[in-house]
Amino acid sequence: MNSEKELRGMGIDFELIPLTRAVHSVQDVQDACKCEASEVIKTLVFIGSKPIIVIMPGDKRANITKIEKFTGEQGLRMAKPAEVMNLTRYNVGSVSPFGINSEIKQIADNSICVLPSLFIGSGKSDVLIKISQAEFGKSFRGVFASISD
Repeated sequence: MNSEKELRGMGIDFELIPLTRAVHSVQDVQDACKCEASEVIKTLVFIGSKPIIVIMPGDKRANITKIEKFTGEQGLRMAKPAEVMNLTRYNVGSVSPFGINSEIKQIADNSICVLPSLFIGSGKSDVLIKISQAEFGKSFRGVFASISD
């Protein structure tokens, strides 16, 4: 997995969580990993003049107006599944902020900063990445901002 390779290459401490069944929602991940909704991290892809990766806790919604204001982009929209695959090489539902083109801007909601553990897509539908906030902070190459409702 590209995400695993990138994290290992940076010397980041994380755990791969194999899944015994497909997860399609925040609730599915909560049930599988015995975690809080806020610890389930959604990696979303938005399209404007340039693509933007948005990292959100599972209990929050991305606020497009705030993202547009923060980035200076206008008319952002969610990427279609084919666009997500083309930009990240991951399928919708397993997108990871790791192992993708480093030129794609990444923004994480600042509410992530207080979470002890994060459960993030690995790029594979049957594996999640569990990472501490400290290790995420060391490995995340984006910026943090208030971009949720």
